[in-house]
Amino acid sequence: MAVIVVTRLRLKDPALFDEFFASAVAVVEQAQNSEGNLGADVLAEANNTYWTRTAWEGHDSMNAFVGGPPHLQTMSRIDEWCDEATFVEWEQADAALPDWQDSYGRLVASGQGATLTHATEAHHSRQFPAPVLSP
Repeated sequence: MAVIVVTRLRLKDPALFDEFFASAVAVVEQAQNSEGNLGADVLAEANNTYWTRTAWEGHDSMNAFVGGPPHLQTMSRIDEWCDEATFVEWEQADAALPDWQDSYGRLVASGQGATLTHATEAHHSRQFPAPVLSP
């Protein structure tokens, strides 16, 4: 069984983009190079919103990634950067990354929000817009 993790982050201020982006790139590279990673993808969309989806061989490999640098240090700054930060994980038979619409549906249905000092109502209710994909 593969473990799938989807995240959605929204920057509270576009001025934070450069610092956030540098950390986000490092985390994506970490995921792609981590033992047990079966796939990693990112979607940047309007309104300073960023999505990730990853697939893992199991919880052990996913937890090793989450608990290691630079992911661990980046997550410690989410409250500083974001006003919306939600993730969801599930197990599925195959390692295929879900499409963005399925990812959105699962995030809205059962996502967990990070503790944020300046969270929006959408963060608390998970009533944020679906990802907008370019044609």
